[in-house]
Amino acid sequence: MDAHELFVAGSSALAAGEWAAARDCFESALSLEESADALDGLALAVWWLNDPEAALELRARAFARLRHDGRDTEATAVAIWLARQYRSLFRRAEMARGWLSRARSLLGSLPDQGSLCGWLLLAESEIGLPHPRAADAADQALRIARECGDRDLEIVALTRRGACTVSTGGIGEGLSDLHEAMTAATSGEGHDVQYVGEALCTLMEVAGLIGDPGVVEPWATFLVGFRSSYAFGPLLPFETQSATDLISAFCTGCCGGVYLVTGRLDAAEEQLVGAVAQMARTGLRPRCLHPVADLVALRVLQGRLEEAEALITGFENDLDCAPSAAALDLALGRPARAVDRLVGVLDALAETPVLTLPARAQLVDAALEAGDAELAQDAASSIAALAAATDTALHRAHRDHAAGKVALVRGGREATGLLRSAALGFAQAGGPLAACRARMDLARSLVENDHGLAITEARSALQAYDKMGATTEADRAAAFLRGLGVKGRTGPRDGSLLSRRETEVLGLVCEGLSNTEIAERLFISTRTAGHHVSNILTKLGVRSRTEAAAYALLNLPAAHTPAQR
Repeated sequence: MDAHELFVAGSSALAAGEWAAARDCFESALSLEESADALDGLALAVWWLNDPEAALELRARAFARLRHDGRDTEATAVAIWLARQYRSLFRRAEMARGWLSRARSLLGSLPDQGSLCGWLLLAESEIGLPHPRAADAADQALRIARECGDRDLEIVALTRRGACTVSTGGIGEGLSDLHEAMTAATSGEGHDVQYVGEALCTLMEVAGLIGDPGVVEPWATFLVGFRSSYAFGPLLPFETQSATDLISAFCTGCCGGVYLVTGRLDAAEEQLVGAVAQMARTGLRPRCLHPVADLVALRVLQGRLEEAEALITGFENDLDCAPSAAALDLALGRPARAVDRLVGVLDALAETPVLTLPARAQLVDAALEAGDAELAQDAASSIAALAAATDTALHRAHRDHAAGKVALVRGGREATGLLRSAALGFAQAGGPLAACRARMDLARSLVENDHGLAITEARSALQAYDKMGATTEADRAAAFLRGLGVKGRTGPRDGSLLSRRETEVLGLVCEGLSNTEIAERLFISTRTAGHHVSNILTKLGVRSRTEAAAYALLNLPAAHTPAQR
């Protein structure tokens, strides 16, 4: 086949979602003759094959060729696409703005702009936070899409307007836009399947914001079948068999975040470490969740504070990472620093109140730790206002937990009822980790009036923490029980409670290595090695390294003890 025939074959494969075949055809065409169309086709094929960095480089080359050929309308469309990808996949705002400026310059000279001015408005709305002005730009893009009959633009403009509306408190109106976008996307109205993935991605992000994953379930169920003819590349990189799998395996960042919230900490660690490594290697990061934020939160839960501090370096000023950085501050005894960090974030998010809930929930703890009950009360009141707007079970649980903690510090009688309601609410919303935290606060509220029930609640929370591997929280629960005069842990724990790293350390303990030798073997600090050993002794309910090694050799699988391999 000649270059033109190969290009036609590649275009047909691209339209059918046969990305590898399309790539091969376009590469063969380019080997015979370089053209803007073949470059652009190859760029789209490799983008779907999960190599967006190569795709952006190829489309930039296609843009230059289109300009050289005098095809400025197509060049403008490519420039806008590049701007959107630099913003959404790489968070490179400067690159995005540069491509938008180039597109804006070209657009002014076009005799017929068509829907391109709408795409430009959409891309401009996506550069910053989903504030009211961004919603206005998306609304203008939507009107242009409908006037021009551009269904792809209509889908993504509805999606963006819906996300902006939800973020500023218009929950019902925003969800209506998102569901309309999903209907248009999945009914085949659009031309490009990319925008089906974008609509689902945004819907999942909004579901997380409002604490209602149920809004995704019907669409996820549909898309499991829809995906039989398409692979979603960098949007949906995992093959799944069920709607639940699709929700949790959307990408490594989302998957790790879901596991973290639901208390599957070992699974969360695997996914989040992979997501952070990918981000470091490629510059790519999930469209919504920041993997560093979730991995730092996980390390704090595991008591691996030194690692958490190393991870957060360079990301301290990222709005997504602020609640996790504040949690680390609290774990390190720096409540005033946590308060300052969170107040700054809330100021930055003033126009998008729904985005503020994680920071406000963390601020309640930080303010109470810093001795500022008034600030904690203000944060709790703001959470109550958000819960009234979203009316989801998760946000109502956050409302009750925040109010209960403030009441507990102030000695209010209503604390116990609020904290009990919070624990039940978190459990019903599928948040076992948050439920355990509320149960521990409930136990504290019961100490004076129902000592026995306080012990029961704390023991239940401790068992759940141990099962999840939430070392720091488990140690606090055990200390609380000891303060009540009862034994926190009643016997040796199952080795499955150990994290993967603790299992490695236990194997080296069985070999007789010191903390310094363990640190050298695992390329960690001696302090971190000692912390792991301490956690192992606590989890196994033993008093010394010798007892831990003996217990492991007698009771745990060989996989836990490298010396036996």
